[in-house]
Amino acid sequence: MSTEKSISTLRFDGGILCLDFVNTISNRMKPSSHDYLSGFKELLEWYGRTGVISAKVSHTLERLAKGYPQKATVVFDKSIGLRELLLRLFTAAIHRKAPDSSDIQLFNTYVADAYANIEVAWKPAQRQGELLFNAPALEQLIWWLVKSALELYTGNGLQQVRQCPACGWLFLDKSRNGSRKWCSMSSCGDLHKVQQFHQRNKKKAK
Repeated sequence: MSTEKSISTLRFDGGILCLDFVNTISNRMKPSSHDYLSGFKELLEWYGRTGVISAKVSHTLERLAKGYPQKATVVFDKSIGLRELLLRLFTAAIHRKAPDSSDIQLFNTYVADAYANIEVAWKPAQRQGELLFNAPALEQLIWWLVKSALELYTGNGLQQVRQCPACGWLFLDKSRNGSRKWCSMSSCGDLHKVQQFHQRNKKKAK
């Protein structure tokens, strides 16, 4: 019996916020795959599982969404646009191809908007500063994704981005020898083993 697909059952195998967000489609290889995000409510629920925003901020954004439903829809649609944009940018990088110039231009508009609302705060325990989005705005759900994607796209971690051959999910390969192939051995890896087993048995039966 298959498990019902919901935000609560969604796996987080990406290794970083922006890739986990790209992976909110159940299978990138199948056009009819389940989309875990159907509206702003689900987007906020997904964020709740990431731990990026506090419960207090989440409740504030929930109230704002109820008060301004049209704006919440715009933010959600823009988030989905960003999700597909990031898929294109990162898959191009995986295949060592230059991104489409229009995609870079579009990403820059996201970056400009996000970083116009960022601020620095001091973390006494760590004795260092951190970048935060403290504005009580619905767009905050886009800004955190942009920050995550920008840091990955412009850093050494970009060389670790891989795409699962079974489901098309993106993930960071942090294995010692850079040989990780699957988004998860317990899902796509095991499925591949089962498929190979059946193929071998078919050959033997001939």
